[in-house]
Amino acid sequence: MLMRVEDGRSRPALLSKAAVEKQVSDIRFEVAPSVPLIARDSFVAETAGKIEQLQATIRLMSRDLNAVAGSVADLKATAEQELRWQNFQKGERRSKEVKLEELLRSCRDLKARLDRIEVRGGGDFHAYNSFEAVSRKLAEFETLREDARRMERTLTVKAWLLAGAVGASALVIVLANALAS
Repeated sequence: MLMRVEDGRSRPALLSKAAVEKQVSDIRFEVAPSVPLIARDSFVAETAGKIEQLQATIRLMSRDLNAVAGSVADLKATAEQELRWQNFQKGERRSKEVKLEELLRSCRDLKARLDRIEVRGGGDFHAYNSFEAVSRKLAEFETLREDARRMERTLTVKAWLLAGAVGASALVIVLANALAS
């Protein structure tokens, strides 16, 4: 007696162990002519049945192994992608650190240069270390500029008056000389 699992295609289907045991309708028994079986024939029939079951189990395990291999490949691809992302983030962090170090170095250099200029200038430049202090000093300079403009206008008016007075006195002298002659 042979047990064979078929699904209508050329090769047997891959079934789970439980499916093999449950799907009795797919199991076909080949019936030989009724002849008295000897012990050897029954042993061969039982062995053939067990071999068919083992083959079905092997096919099931093969399918499961392929599924596991696919899952492992997916996990490997995900791990490689995560590693690339992690390396990218490390590179970005390093480049930011390098840029920050460069900026700090240039700021230290500028501060050192300004300190040397302050020593030569002799001024009190430490009083202007905030935007508010600088803004106040600029406002003071602006009021001084406005005062200078007002004085300039006043002096211009006085200069024109003086020039007019000198011109009028010169005209009076010229007319007096012309009439006296």
